Amino acid sequence: MAVLILKIIASLISALLLWASFPPAQEGNSVWLALVPIMLLIRHCGARESFKWVFLAALVFWVMTLSWFPAIIKNGGPWFLVILGQVALAAVCALFAAVFAWVSASLWQRCGEEASLRRIGMILLIDPLLWVGTEYIRGTLFSGFAWNFLGVSQVNNSVVIQLAAIGGVYAVSALIVMVNGALASIVERAGYPFACRLLRRPFTRKREQLPGRLMKSCESFIPLLCAIAAVQYGLSRIQRWQAVQSEQPQWNIVLVQPNTPCVFINNDETMQRQLDYLLESAERMSVARPDLVIWPETTLPGSVPHDAQTMSFVNKAVRVAGTALLTGTLEVERVEKSAAAPKGLRFYNAAWMFAADGSVLGRYRKQHLVPFGEYIPFDKRIPILQKLAPTGVSCTPGDGPSLIELQNRSGRSMRIGALICFEDTIPALSRKSVGAGADLLALMTNDAWFNGSVEPLQHLNQSVFRAVECGVPLVRSANSGVSCVVDCVGRVNRLTVAGQELDVAGVWMVPVRVPQKINPTPYVRWGDWLLALPGLFVLLSAAGWILIKRRIAK
Repeated sequence: MAVLILKIIASLISALLLWASFPPAQEGNSVWLALVPIMLLIRHCGARESFKWVFLAALVFWVMTLSWFPAIIKNGGPWFLVILGQVALAAVCALFAAVFAWVSASLWQRCGEEASLRRIGMILLIDPLLWVGTEYIRGTLFSGFAWNFLGVSQVNNSVVIQLAAIGGVYAVSALIVMVNGALASIVERAGYPFACRLLRRPFTRKREQLPGRLMKSCESFIPLLCAIAAVQYGLSRIQRWQAVQSEQPQWNIVLVQPNTPCVFINNDETMQRQLDYLLESAERMSVARPDLVIWPETTLPGSVPHDAQTMSFVNKAVRVAGTALLTGTLEVERVEKSAAAPKGLRFYNAAWMFAADGSVLGRYRKQHLVPFGEYIPFDKRIPILQKLAPTGVSCTPGDGPSLIELQNRSGRSMRIGALICFEDTIPALSRKSVGAGADLLALMTNDAWFNGSVEPLQHLNQSVFRAVECGVPLVRSANSGVSCVVDCVGRVNRLTVAGQELDVAGVWMVPVRVPQKINPTPYVRWGDWLLALPGLFVLLSAAGWILIKRRIAK
């Protein structure tokens, strides 16, 4: 009974420490210890039991960290479906951690308790790769949920997150797993007498020779050296950026945060208030002669380019602002009637750039749509499903990064890689834009769905890693979330109104240093081939090998 209670406590401690690593607590240092309890379970329990206990820990963590789900109820979501969705999503995310535990425990059973190269290999290489493999699958499978990867907990640790420039956010996750593994080895050695007493086993520990003691020390010291190397790399990268930052061209960008209610509780009055606010802010900022004004996702009242009233409003806004405007909007494309487009129309969640004279400079169509939010799965094959889309419109995904080029009054130009909604959570989209030549990433999002919750802060943390991974600045224009600028090394400068950054309306002109002709980061060059895909390969190979061995044993 005491052992059972100890296992429950260990699972809950890991869950609580993991939860504390992310907003609202955002105590990132706790993650360096968070995995130690479940790693001890993995090393000393069977594969099935490890699966069970780690699933419990991960389920508790995910239910708590997705505490922003019930905010949807205030915006018209049926409470039972919202709560069911929160628990179901938490269970799916927990399943990936449990798979890690099952594979890792199976491999640890073949390592033994004595110091060996196998144990060192598990701590330094296998466990970090297994964890990265599960994160990669979670972020990509069936459109994925790339939210709160382990490395995201270090968003405020500007030195450590520079590893993302090499292997993406996965590199930071791998380092955290490695350090937790080293600490688990220290706890194993220090807690061995207590464990023997608890399990009523004889305490027998032979005096080891020097090679054995050195081997055990390597389990802890080599990960420590890796962590020190990561810190040195991070400091060096930040210093290099600071040395050249002042030499980079400066663009004055206006970020507008109208704080309009969610679409389900919006009405003519609130929409008119938003339009008046947008025009007023454009007129106020025109005196400063900015290079670009950015409005959030789906800001315009209608669609482009065939809605005359919407296009008239845009022309008025850019004339008042006297500069280019990048705005989120609903785009309608006329096509031939078909089963997928019975009315001869296609809808896109898009970003359009307008020049000061009202001409169109470019557009971007959102590539990664939110299932059951922007479209219903299989709705193009079964058109009647399109009527079930919550917003009344079933969107079509875009087919590429579609960079938008902007030239300022002095003749300097830059290329913008637009992102919409939750696309900043997906590393591959930002990497492709920068790989295609983007000098700046611009996210337009609308977190009004989750007003009053911690979701906008968690959402912001994902954006920070896209800037570090790609080595370019990122600007965010959010309707009611966090509007900000993230520089190339992940430092955040936020829009605040009376000391608040959430659920407030504000307009802010901020100078942004945009690097020109810089060398792409290793992550932009090699992408997931450097770490995430090897992690996936190790995970699938190990799982397949374990299943084959068990079948042969039967």
